Amino acid sequence: MKAAVIGIGGWGKNHLRALLTLRGEGLLDEVYAVDVDEGRLAWASRAYGVGTLRSIDEAVARDVDVAIVATPSPLHYDHALLLAEAGIHMLVEKPFTATLGEAVDLLSRAGDIVVTTGFLLRFHPGVRYVRERLREAVGRLVGVRSKRTSRWPSRASDVGVVKDLMIHDFDTVRYVTGEAPRTIYGVTATLEHEYDDFAQALVSYGDFAAVLEASWITPFKARRVEFTGSKGYIELDFVNDTVHVYNDAGVYSPSLPREEPLLAMDRNFLLAASGKGGEVVPREDILLALAACEAVARSSALGGPIPVDGLLARS
Repeated sequence: MKAAVIGIGGWGKNHLRALLTLRGEGLLDEVYAVDVDEGRLAWASRAYGVGTLRSIDEAVARDVDVAIVATPSPLHYDHALLLAEAGIHMLVEKPFTATLGEAVDLLSRAGDIVVTTGFLLRFHPGVRYVRERLREAVGRLVGVRSKRTSRWPSRASDVGVVKDLMIHDFDTVRYVTGEAPRTIYGVTATLEHEYDDFAQALVSYGDFAAVLEASWITPFKARRVEFTGSKGYIELDFVNDTVHVYNDAGVYSPSLPREEPLLAMDRNFLLAASGKGGEVVPREDILLALAACEAVARSSALGGPIPVDGLLARS
């Protein structure tokens, strides 16, 4: 297969590195870097020896089979649509598109090609551990709490903290529990950027609730999710890559495999695109995460709870 990484910024560079590793595993034959910035293309050629292209049209002309879109979020829809029209399997970094409406339209046009997004925490060993052992460890789930904070992002911000950070927690809860958010009560604040810099959300999932916090105003980095049940409690810490389980059996921290989630995600995408299995994010879950993010913003603006199903139906 031939692959293209479109957008060689921070995350594009990471994907480029991952694809070259996977080329070494025999999953790829050729890798191209695609960008309008000559300096970035020169870096990609010098650092990795890959072919360089200046547009998606050039990538289509080279008959690439798969592409990873890592351009600024407002451009995701336009760039992914070009790939969909050419029948190219794609992984689009999160947020999948800038709006839920764009995502609905893009997926409706994508036909039967493989389409996924950058929810790399699905491939984090700790998340996988919790997903497999949640009921055994905590019993009946009653509550989830997440904290995803840091100081102002060094990169240019093209989406707010909800679609940049909190979206991961919406997807992690979905992936671990299999449940979809029903109603969301959200509060956001804008301090330094055009978009939201702080957000808290109370989310009803039916049998349990979640309290999620995302912030760019907190002077320390936190990335953790906690699951509380009738018999125990699990804490997932992504900064330290640890899981701690507290229940009647005691307190323990399992040893986790040490595989990079980004590498595992890209490997699964390539396997799916080549028809060899591989796990990708279901299209329904792509839409659910975006709908939940937009429910937070709408709830904050209106001052009341927002049903997620209602947003999906209107889209």
